[in-house]
Amino acid sequence: MWPKLRDFFARELLTLIDPTQPKHRRRKVQIVATVGSALTLGMVTAFGVAPMVPEAARNGASVTLPLTFPDLAKQIQQLDAQSQTFIHQVALRRGETLGDMLSRLSIQDPTAERFIRENAVARRLIGVPSGQVVQAETDDDGKLVSLSTVLSTGSTGAQQLVIERNDDGRLRARVEQLTNDTEWAMRSGAIANNFFTAMDDAGVPDAVVAQMVNIFSGVINFQRDVRRGDRFRLVYEVVKQQDRTVRTGRVLAIEFINQGKTHQAIWYAEPQGAPEGAYYGFDGRNLKQAFLRTPVEFSRISSAFGGREHPFQHQWKKHEGIDLAAPIGTRVFAAGDGVVTFVGTQGGYGNLVTIDHAGNYQTRYAHLSGFGQGMKAGTRVTQGQVIGFVGQTGWATGPHLHYELRYNGVPRNPFSTDVAAVAPLSGARLRVFDMYAENLLKRIDLMRTVQVAERD
Repeated sequence: MWPKLRDFFARELLTLIDPTQPKHRRRKVQIVATVGSALTLGMVTAFGVAPMVPEAARNGASVTLPLTFPDLAKQIQQLDAQSQTFIHQVALRRGETLGDMLSRLSIQDPTAERFIRENAVARRLIGVPSGQVVQAETDDDGKLVSLSTVLSTGSTGAQQLVIERNDDGRLRARVEQLTNDTEWAMRSGAIANNFFTAMDDAGVPDAVVAQMVNIFSGVINFQRDVRRGDRFRLVYEVVKQQDRTVRTGRVLAIEFINQGKTHQAIWYAEPQGAPEGAYYGFDGRNLKQAFLRTPVEFSRISSAFGGREHPFQHQWKKHEGIDLAAPIGTRVFAAGDGVVTFVGTQGGYGNLVTIDHAGNYQTRYAHLSGFGQGMKAGTRVTQGQVIGFVGQTGWATGPHLHYELRYNGVPRNPFSTDVAAVAPLSGARLRVFDMYAENLLKRIDLMRTVQVAERD
């Protein structure tokens, strides 16, 4: 019996080290070899420590005991008969062929490769961009069982390509819709040297930073006013699909302490209000101004409202707006909700956009290098929407935005005009807001507590 058992394990071990054997076969042999070793060690141990030794053996008499070995050959046959599958994942490489991709997925299935090339739905796999993850399931022989990958993502979800082998052995392909999962992310930190460096150090995505700047653009100049020791705490949306981050969403709550003054905002859409929502203070006060003071990001005032010497006519004239210096191409926003009444070129204004607003107000944006997408007369815009880009067209000595605010056709100073603010929430509306804001404010409080503990 021992020679037979020895020969059996020798054959299996030779298979194990033979590189020509299929990968799945070598894996099974490893299992068998491990089991066999354990059994052999178990038998040696049994001989050494068996407590049930007959009394006759203790007196020197010869005793024969029967030993029964497991039927390993039968067990191996059963193992071979079982169906096993293996999962593989790869990120697509730039320029690789379909055959290369299938090979890296351990797929050895000419039928599946031909199906992917010929089937209209399955062929979309060939156009998946590099970096995208593809997952495949194969059987013992490398035959495709299933394959899936994300084809595209959108605001509400993603399209996923699925290729499966049915019970009848035939391949099928379909595209299914994956819904987005939205989670809340929290970030906090302190300004050491530079606002944007602090954002990077805290892991705040650029899209979220842009929202922060826009939310407080009327009260904080993030290039000039931010100081060392200023602190921030924010909660924002992270959109995921199958546990993979697709994009960042809206800033939900933010607290920014600038030079000792606390600025707070929380996004809220009233159940019976505008679906796009608005930002409110933690006390329910609507933060939306009727008009942005500076409707261009990262700018400085190069010429104020009022009298000045005209740079071209060299005469003392009234400056009917404010000039905001910024690099060419800097985004220009609609200062308030309204309807576009003019898009084009007009004399010294150069490229100009004019917007009419409620209450007989009008705004003008001049010297633009270009216009926002879809800008034309009759277009309805919302506050903060991109309407153009800073330029140097018309009578302009340098790149800047000339911004005017008019009331009943009369120019007004955007920095001194007292335009009525949106009424704050009150009564039942405020109570609904408080219930919505409760979980967000708990997160802000938690980050505040942690920051205080870190300082102490």
